[in-house]
Parts: sequence; structure tokens; C-alpha cells
Amino acid sequence: MAETKYGLTPEGFKRKRLPEILDSLNKRVADKLGMEIQTGSNSIFGQLHGIYAYELADLWELAQNVYNAMYPNTAEGVSLSNAAALAGITLIDAERSSLIATCYGDNGTLIPYGAQISASDANATVWTCVDNNIYIDSGKASYASIQIASDVSEGAQYTLTIDGVQKSYTAKSGDDKATVLVGLSSQFSFTDKSFTIANDTMTLAMADQKNTFSIAATGISIIEIGSPVHFQCSTAGAIDPALNTITQILTTYAGWHSVANNVAATVGRDAESDISLRQRWSSSLYDRASAMTDSIAAAVYSNVEGVTTCRVYENNTDTEDDDGRPPHSIEAVVDGGLNDAIAQQIWNRKAGGIDTWGEESGVAVDSQGIAHTMHFNRPEQIKVWIKVVIGENPDETFPTAGIDEIAQAILDKGNEQEVGQDVILQRYFSAIFSATTGVGYISLTACTGDVAGSYTTNNIEINERQIAVFDASRIEVTKQDE
Repeated sequence: MAETKYGLTPEGFKRKRLPEILDSLNKRVADKLGMEIQTGSNSIFGQLHGIYAYELADLWELAQNVYNAMYPNTAEGVSLSNAAALAGITLIDAERSSLIATCYGDNGTLIPYGAQISASDANATVWTCVDNNIYIDSGKASYASIQIASDVSEGAQYTLTIDGVQKSYTAKSGDDKATVLVGLSSQFSFTDKSFTIANDTMTLAMADQKNTFSIAATGISIIEIGSPVHFQCSTAGAIDPALNTITQILTTYAGWHSVANNVAATVGRDAESDISLRQRWSSSLYDRASAMTDSIAAAVYSNVEGVTTCRVYENNTDTEDDDGRPPHSIEAVVDGGLNDAIAQQIWNRKAGGIDTWGEESGVAVDSQGIAHTMHFNRPEQIKVWIKVVIGENPDETFPTAGIDEIAQAILDKGNEQEVGQDVILQRYFSAIFSATTGVGYISLTACTGDVAGSYTTNNIEINERQIAVFDASRIEVTKQDE
């Protein structure tokens, strides 16, 4: 029988392991001495060869790791990034979340670039203003607070101008401040903003606080203005603060009274994992092609900042399909990223004459400078609630931080969910066992909804236009004896 070859072979790298190294050392020494030698664990040769063999085994392992570092399928960490770079694939770094916060204060107050806000808790992330010299401005207000400074007198005229529309009210005998404010507000009719009157104060607020209006007044005082300002998180990653929790001003400026994040954040993403990079490297052949759904998905994910997942579907028939797609059309479902940037990548990769479909749209520009509207969809976010009950393994130690480690592992696994991917509960068991020691039993149930419903052991079905979303506040981990 031919001798087994080790090292670089036509079949790849074959590593010599510790038992084989020991056997080789024993045979070589016996051959040189020309006699049988004692190699038991208590013999001199057994002791010496055991020491040498461990060192040699480490070198063989190092050689195997160096060999594996050349190939994305087996490389890890920096070596994986370097290997993928040979195919023009670079690691996607973590991206920062951004949000629009309403800054409240005196009209004309400057919110300088670099101003900082945060939540009130001690470990809160810091958010930094990225607008250049933006002001709390009555011409760009999402909120306004209005009062009548002096007593109302008969015949006095009060005027309010909103988005260029001016309305006036002349006070009558017996009118008080509230009557005047109601008389003014009742003359306006809006669908995107609304008045509220309480304690002789009238407020006007946009339904969507990232949108603005202009306001001016005569005879009445604008007490406070709220204007939308863009902030970026100082910590990179998928950070998504709850609404109205970023309320603390860290860098105070005269005239700036308060702040609140009353618009949903644009969530960033964590640095790409080794698994994701390998998957993207595998799909790189699609990224270099065109007129393919996989190519469009790869281009959107790789080239649009803020995109966390993308799926592309097609209808190549002559009739509308069961999901509502028109004949010969594609539908991209994209989570994250700016509309125009997504539209550009779709335009770059789709085949000529193929229609795009969806409720969202963006504008792409071709090589001749002609604009084209591309349509796509955003996934419906299905909030997932997870409840885990852990039983301890008596043969292992369950650490003090085990509960938190399990919750974090579930959250990390959940954040890997992609558009249209069902939540298979069995896949979360391995994440729990890998997160900590001392786990002997797992009961895992789940449900969906804005509030927790009935927890079951059933998998959660996600359709093509949905994505399962996880949050630490919706993950409950307990031990059996608690």
C-alpha cells in the first residue's frame, strides 16, 4: 500500500496530526539506532517524543491555517478579507445609524455642526448633528407654540400666516385668549398638521415631524419653534432608539430648550460577519453579471449604503402573477438605503424593456443624463417576540451572565433574518447552546405583533414582502426555577 503523503498534495493540504507525528518520530529514531526502543508514556523516548510531537503538531496546524487563509471558504477574519479582496470583494464596515430629531427653542437659534444629544440613561449612545449651521427657524418648523401676550381687547386684530395662507380674527366683546386662538385655528384646514389648544396656548405640529411649514404672526407671540435636525450616531452598528427617548442635550446653546427623536431612525448595520462575507463572495459572479435577479440584489446590497438585506423577484410571464406583479417585471424588496441610490443600482443591472414594480420609487440617471423612475418595495416589518425557558445541566456551570448571553445570541441570530425568510425556531437552539455553558434544556416559543400575543412552538411564516425584526425588549429569557 502506498505511503500516505502529507503537506501539499494534488488533493490539497493534508495535515499530519499528533498520533501520526509520534509514530513517525518513534520509527525514525528506532531506524537510526537500529534497534527497538521503548516508547511508553513513562519511558525516556516516550517523554521526549511527546514533547517534540506537540511542538511539531502546532507547526503543522499553522501550515494548514496558512494554506486555508488563501481561500474565502476556509479563511477567517483579516485573512478572509484579504482572500476576498483578490476577487474585488471588500469587507463592508459597520455603518452608523442616523435620525431626525426635533430641536425646540427660540426662533433663529443656531444648532451648530457637531452639537450632541443622547438618551437620559448613563450608557446611552451619543448622537451628533451633521447639518451645517442649521437653525431653529419659523420658516422651517415642524412644531410651533403660540400665545397671546396681553389681555384681549375688543376690536383688536390677530393674524396668523401658515405656508403663505393668512387668516385674521377681530376680537369681540367678551372674548378671551382661548376664544381668539380657536377663532384663528378654525379658519385653517389641514390634512398633514393639526392644532391643539390648552391653557391659553395653541400648538401646531406636523403629523410627520420630518416635514415642515412656515409660520408668522401679528398680535400674537410665537413662544417656541421646533425644527427637524439631522443627527448621526457616534457608535457604528444597528442602533435603533425608541421614539422620544433621545431627549437630553449634551452641548447646550442659548435658545435651544429641548430635543426629541419623534421620527423613526435610519438604522445602520454592524460590520459584515465572516459568514456574510463568504456568502457575498460566492455571489460575486452574479454581481459581475446583468439582467439577473441575483445580480440586482447583489448590486443593491453591495453598493448602497445602509442596505441590510435585499431580495429581487421577477414575473417573466405575459400575465399578472399571483403576487400582483405586472407581466415582464421585477420587484426589489429592500430594507435600508436611500431611494435614489437603490433606483440607480436597479437601473444599472436590469434588462432593457423590463418594468419595475413597487410602491416606493427613486430616480436613476443613465449615461446620457436622462432620468428614469425605478419602483421597488420596502419590507413590512414583522415584530417577533421570543420567550425562552432554560433548564440547567448539572454537569456544567451556568454562568452568572448566562441569561444575558442567551438573549444577546438570540438577538444576533434574529438580526441575520433576511427579506422573505421564515423564522425557524429550531435554528435558534444552536445559537443558545453556543452562547453559554450549563444549558441542559430549552423551551423556546414565539409570537408576532405590536404587542405579545399567544406564544407557540410554531415557526413564523414570512412572505416575500416581509422581514422578521427582533429587539432586545421583545426577548424574554428565564430559568426553570425562577
